[in-house]
Amino acid sequence: MSGLVVAAAGGGASLGTAGYDRAKEVREFDESKIGVKGLVDGGLASIPRFFHHPSSSLNLPPPAAGASIPVVDLSLPHHRAVELTSAAARDWGFFQITNHGVPSAAISAALSAVQAFNELPTEAKAAYYTRNQSGGVSFNTNFDLFRSNAATWRDTLQITMGPSPVDPSRIPEVCRRDLLAWDGYSLAVASKLFALLSEGLGAAPARLEELSCLKGRQMVCHYYPYCPQPHLTLGLAGHTDPGVLTVLIQNEVPGLQVRKASAGEAGGGDAWVEVDPIPGAIIVNVGDTLQMISNDEYRSVEHKVVANPSEKGRVSVGTFYNPGQRDGSSRYGPLQELISLARPARYREFTMPEFMGVFFSKELGSKSLLDHFRS
Repeated sequence: MSGLVVAAAGGGASLGTAGYDRAKEVREFDESKIGVKGLVDGGLASIPRFFHHPSSSLNLPPPAAGASIPVVDLSLPHHRAVELTSAAARDWGFFQITNHGVPSAAISAALSAVQAFNELPTEAKAAYYTRNQSGGVSFNTNFDLFRSNAATWRDTLQITMGPSPVDPSRIPEVCRRDLLAWDGYSLAVASKLFALLSEGLGAAPARLEELSCLKGRQMVCHYYPYCPQPHLTLGLAGHTDPGVLTVLIQNEVPGLQVRKASAGEAGGGDAWVEVDPIPGAIIVNVGDTLQMISNDEYRSVEHKVVANPSEKGRVSVGTFYNPGQRDGSSRYGPLQELISLARPARYREFTMPEFMGVFFSKELGSKSLLDHFRS
């Protein structure tokens, strides 16, 4: 384990307990470059204390029985596909799509490629372990590891696909071909969805694409290995995605949950809904930027991933679509055709440099991103 010594105090030990140096433990873990998969491979039986989450974020009501996010069949007549897609974006902010035109073999290949990378020897993966994303490829545990109050049990390979695509040679060879292929499939799916969602707002089909929303894209490949104490931590803390749209595939290991507000309630009646893996389906969710562009017509909703109690690793590949025009002169905000005296703009205009600066200054689970830009 690269000489790493990680304290494994009993559950519930609080931060600041005498003799516990959390900053030192986090730093040693990160410098070891072994990730949580390395901890598991090393035979760890108790997770390090800095992965422990407070009971308030763990002891929540169980997922709602029988509830599920919408499933939209894209082979339906066009007007029906527009209706169902926009309704799902308004009511849930999360949905699955079927008959999307992507071969199931391409989905399986991308997921298998990510699994293959994460199951490489620790020394091979360590060559990619970095928090510097300037090279377009990074592998690490929790991008907000040093800012969050509690770490989550996953490792992540991130690849920048646009607006300035990464040099393909930087992508690990074991997953390079299949992830580049998946990028093409994901792009086609996102283009189709942007047209449907634009029409659902009453705008021209190309409206969102004209805002360069297909240009900026980040592929985020999460690997959730077995967790020996899943009741103490999370795989991914509750959060909303900052971008326009997320297109995601996952393997058969469950774990993703979406927060659904009860009718007429802002939070007190919320319930967590499990997203059951559907073979060959693609998961789609609205991001904060699309909620602002749509002037609150579409909803960016909180979601999380529970820690994985299964011996089989959980794998997901999400492509985050964002405006690609990143200069300070390009401004974004509610579409003008959605603004009226009866429904004024609910957000102010912003540039992408400002938006990303706000996002990266906050912990992943922060809920204040939308509030920062409200009018």
